[in-house]
Amino acid sequence: MSIPEHPGHYGAPQATDVAAPTLPSTWPANELEGVLAASLGVPGAGARIVEVLGRSSLWIPLPAGGGPDSPDLDLPTVELDGAAYVPVFSSEAEFLRVVGDRMPFAVAPAVEFARGLPPQVGIAVNPDGTVAVPLPPPAVAELCRAGRTALDGDATGGRVRLFEPDWQQEPTAFLAAAGLEFAALPGVRTGRRALASVEGADPALFVGVELDLPDPAARTAAVEAVGRALGAVPVPWPVQLVFLDVAQDPVGDWIRDRVRPFYDRDL
Repeated sequence: MSIPEHPGHYGAPQATDVAAPTLPSTWPANELEGVLAASLGVPGAGARIVEVLGRSSLWIPLPAGGGPDSPDLDLPTVELDGAAYVPVFSSEAEFLRVVGDRMPFAVAPAVEFARGLPPQVGIAVNPDGTVAVPLPPPAVAELCRAGRTALDGDATGGRVRLFEPDWQQEPTAFLAAAGLEFAALPGVRTGRRALASVEGADPALFVGVELDLPDPAARTAAVEAVGRALGAVPVPWPVQLVFLDVAQDPVGDWIRDRVRPFYDRDL
């Protein structure tokens, strides 16, 4: 499975000539492993595991190699109950014990790693390790939300698949109407569009706008312009407006960096 690169540390584990015992003397090596050990035989321990994962790092095997400059990373998967899971490890000791010392790896915050996975993919922590725990897709979605506060707004923090509509889906008439509306406003620099699916749900149409001055009046004018365009030419998706000058998140960054404007004031 190929996914966008994750922030983190890349490298190879240090080789060792000492065989790992059945119960490693280094276990538990960190808070996560302590919680995993304490969860054995405890009903309802999943919430505590997800909580601690939210502030932990994971060791991720990379059979095809890769590094910080790689645009994509090929991750291994295992199948559990018919679903795909990505194997990860709770420490370098567990990684060495199960995978060995010849496999490249990445070390990344669990939350950032989870947010980069496609929807409907789970995480298998320590498969064949000292304490193995599968996180099914709903638990991964909960991990994606870790660390969010009320200041983050209404976003769920769930995994978002961003893509451009194909030629059959392209809302050409709506984009033309929106472009005319933007052209009538003095403060709109560019307009872009993308489709976004959150946690595998039906997609929504995101309209990304760059403004000269993203003050309340300019934003209100842009919202009203999109509303008029929708009134003239409806589209089959829910529509969300993203102010690319204001939004500090991967969705806004992706739209601004990857999508060609359908409206550009300077062209």
